[in-house]
Amino acid sequence: MSKYKPLTERLAGHGDGEWRASFAEMEEVLGFPLPKGARSGTSWWANDPEKAHSRAWIGPGWAVAEVDRTAESVTFRRSPVETSPEAPQPEPMRQAAEAASRNSRGWKGAPAVAAGVAVLAGVAAFAARRLMQRRAAP
Repeated sequence: MSKYKPLTERLAGHGDGEWRASFAEMEEVLGFPLPKGARSGTSWWANDPEKAHSRAWIGPGWAVAEVDRTAESVTFRRSPVETSPEAPQPEPMRQAAEAASRNSRGWKGAPAVAAGVAVLAGVAAFAARRLMQRRAAP
């Protein structure tokens, strides 16, 4: 269970399309102090599905819209979700998936990776054969 689950539950149960919370409110919901990075910079608040704390708001369909470090507050807004029945994802997650897909198309390194895999498979086969020969020898 993620330590950020209380935030996920708070946002999932929020009726409006926006929630502006002070850092103190966030700490009250979470039950622990926000990390220094949340107070000193904006990167902690990025809508990054690779980070557990970001998934706490991305998961229930929210995104950080604004961070005011001076006022120590953050504004969350509901993000539109994709209507695909296969895998509904919040907008930031869909955008990240599309970006990853675009970056992988036409990648020139694929033949080199395939060649490396083939070499490793050959070495493994050779090693296995030598091991079998040694075990079979009287």
